[in-house]
Amino acid sequence: MANRRKHPFPKESVPLKHRVQAWRDSRNGPEPMPDELWREAIGLAREYGVCLIARAVGIDYSGLRTRVRKAMEVPGLAKPHFVELPTSLSMVAMEEPATTGGSLVAESGSLIEISRPDGSRMRIHLEAGRGAEAAGIVAAFLGNRP
Repeated sequence: MANRRKHPFPKESVPLKHRVQAWRDSRNGPEPMPDELWREAIGLAREYGVCLIARAVGIDYSGLRTRVRKAMEVPGLAKPHFVELPTSLSMVAMEEPATTGGSLVAESGSLIEISRPDGSRMRIHLEAGRGAEAAGIVAAFLGNRP
């Protein structure tokens, strides 16, 4: 049987795994994991990834993912949300670059997929020869408006 793990667990996760196991052995009944253990797991997950640390330490993946997302939120910053653009919005055709003599967008159109470190994703489908506003939309999604 093939080894399912492509990468070994980070050595920094071993002490946390032992502390989590010691906490589990010492508790009497169900109780939430202490904040100190969660904070350390969040720090490791931000460096090595949520899935890898959740498996290495033996803690709940979705609980860790939720806490990592919450830890990455910037106070006072508006949360991203879905924006629907009207279909009547006209897009300016892209000019052909003078240096290459070709179009920046393929004849059949293009698909732009972008993801941010916090897990937010955006997908843009462009018709062939269109997409002048794509750079502004991408910059706004990434948080650095042109």
